[in-house]
Amino acid sequence: MRVLLDRDLRELAIANNQSNADLQATNVDGSGHEYWVDPKAGFSTEEQTALIQFLLSIDDDPAVLPNSALAENQ
Repeated sequence: MRVLLDRDLRELAIANNQSNADLQATNVDGSGHEYWVDPKAGFSTEEQTALIQFLLSIDDDPAVLPNSALAENQ
């Protein structure tokens, strides 16, 4: 996951992917977005790790809030 956030790591991954004939045949090299959470963007390794932990903790089937809790927030 860190390769998605750190431009230097992504650069290495892309270079490795571009040298792989199987990935070349499918036009996959790992390039994509240019939104970074790395030292060059002003983020520490600790902040990067915290973001990764948060993203991995997201529940894809969250509990539904009871109606009473929804009414209180309106």
